[in-house]
Amino acid sequence: MKPLEIALFWVFVAGAMAFFGWTIRQRIATLKAGLPDPRLDRPLERLKGVLVLVFGQQRLLRDPYAGFYHVLIFYGFCVLSLRSLGLILEGLFNWHMTEALGRFGLVYQGTKDLFELLVLVGISLAMARRLFAKPWRVENSKDAWATLSLIAGLMITDLLADGAFIALHAPGWRSWAFASNAVAGLMGHGTGTLVLYKSMWWAHLAILFGFLNFLPYSKHFHVLTSVFNVYFRALEPHKNLKPMDLEADHFGANRIQDFTWKQMLDFYTCVECGRCLEACPTTVTGKPLRPKNFGNDLRHYLSATQLEDMAQDKPVPEDRKLIGGPIPEGSVWNLNQDHSPWTAGQLGGAISSDTIWACTTCGYCEWACPLEISFVDKLVQMRRYLTLEESDFPAEAQIAFKGMERQGNPWNLAQADRAKWSEGLDVPSLADKPAAEYLFWVGCAGSYDAAGQRVSKSLVKLLKAADVSFAILGTEESCTCESARRLGNEYLFQSATEANIEVLKGHGVKKIVTTCPHCFNTLKNEYPDFGGHFDVVHGNELVSELVSKGRIKLEQTVEADLTYHDPCYLSRYNGQVDAPRAILDAIPGVKVTEMEKHGEATQCCGAGGGRMWLEEKLGTRVNHARFEQALETKATTVAVGCPFCNVMLNNAAGETGHESIQTKDVLELAALALK
Repeated sequence: MKPLEIALFWVFVAGAMAFFGWTIRQRIATLKAGLPDPRLDRPLERLKGVLVLVFGQQRLLRDPYAGFYHVLIFYGFCVLSLRSLGLILEGLFNWHMTEALGRFGLVYQGTKDLFELLVLVGISLAMARRLFAKPWRVENSKDAWATLSLIAGLMITDLLADGAFIALHAPGWRSWAFASNAVAGLMGHGTGTLVLYKSMWWAHLAILFGFLNFLPYSKHFHVLTSVFNVYFRALEPHKNLKPMDLEADHFGANRIQDFTWKQMLDFYTCVECGRCLEACPTTVTGKPLRPKNFGNDLRHYLSATQLEDMAQDKPVPEDRKLIGGPIPEGSVWNLNQDHSPWTAGQLGGAISSDTIWACTTCGYCEWACPLEISFVDKLVQMRRYLTLEESDFPAEAQIAFKGMERQGNPWNLAQADRAKWSEGLDVPSLADKPAAEYLFWVGCAGSYDAAGQRVSKSLVKLLKAADVSFAILGTEESCTCESARRLGNEYLFQSATEANIEVLKGHGVKKIVTTCPHCFNTLKNEYPDFGGHFDVVHGNELVSELVSKGRIKLEQTVEADLTYHDPCYLSRYNGQVDAPRAILDAIPGVKVTEMEKHGEATQCCGAGGGRMWLEEKLGTRVNHARFEQALETKATTVAVGCPFCNVMLNNAAGETGHESIQTKDVLELAALALK
């Protein structure tokens, strides 16, 4: 290159990098305005996550078509990064890197060409999908088309520039770049080829630096943030919410600066792929909460909030509040809308209260997200603000709160009746049998709900058949207040937790078995944050183990053509999908047909996140949507592993005119199979 060209390139690179540096500095300053959140522990585990999720593309490959073309584009970028560096060095110092690398440079030339062609194949597949077979979750945004076009431009300009360069230096120039050689064969050695080379060289680098500066202002900022977002991910995702300081001056989140820097990084990392929507119970039933749009609204709100306002902790004007009122009457929600109509400045808030209360905390969005973006924690933080600071929560929640606080159960039934279900079953209390191996944590549903009581009795029958030593707390047991926590009432949850842990430690409890996935998750994954460390198993897990060891023999035929509904808090939160199926497989006469959404990809029944106690006023009922999926299997029985799921799906059967479809817990079916 001539000295003038080199000087111009230095100016160009300096200007592009200066603007990029300024942008990134602004983004970092914004993140620093968020609350602290230590994420430097267990570095090897964090690095493993980056290798599996980012470089291994694990979650992206759940969608084979999209995963395939994304792998082509991703690894094409990785391979071509060396080429880009070489072109930049060529422009700055007139130094050809691949030539200087000798034989490795020759091998790289061929590899580079191969991946450029593969990237173009990937781009073609991505464009074809958007044009001819676009999934409902994918938006045909200008942003997406611009990104695909820029990537294609990078590949094409490099092939043309490389081809022209080879043509100009032939036959002496040695190159293994097979595609570029083919392009060179179509060119001569004249001025036109020289002009093409220089124009394509400049065009390639202009696109490269333009793309670099475009990324932070587009949804494809994830190209730069994904590695960091995955590395700093929560290492125990979904399972537990972080305890809230009850001595703090401010509870929950009603300002953007109430989120942590990592939560803000989530806002910047979303690529809007829509995977979080596919089995999101609120999305598929037409509720205002669509995880992707929720995250985007928060990102737009973050961008619209001045750094000075965050740093100086200024009061938020009425028209700039984070949380607004309910969705206005007459609003239409459907699966095909591209954007949430709820934006900062509209109707007094960025996120509507109906959006916040819609969540069932099922965790599908987080399980599906390829970049470890969290949603549940943000929604619960907003609920904490509404509940604890504004006392602004659905009226039905108040009944459940009072019941948990006064009677130790959300049904508000007498605490003295908690162990009535066990009358005549010779079930010992822990006070009478302190050396029992297992404490059977019955839970509120297992104590008061008729269907739950049948499951409690079934587990008792199974444990006795296996000669397992167990006992219950009886009237000493009280609600874990898991629903209260997810409805934002952290104060009630922590009060109940301290009391329950004191009782459990007072009895020297080591092992706990429970039939409720919500109690199971709370006792196993959330109590340790408060000093309660116990070995907790779900009834399905324990019974499956006892069956496999021959201590429980399921010999009685139970004729049942069924489908199994995986509870979110058992399957997705805790990975337990095999145990209930192992029990069902061991029961003579049982035939299982899987629903399309099953295992960890299960769709919620609608009861999680405290929604068990709230009325459902918007869109289709979540339990109806899930029940319809069960009907598609032609099964006559829906098997469950959760008392909440039992209630929701049984209600759906009655409400939709399918009273003949039974809902049975797996443990009930196992008890029927005992001789």
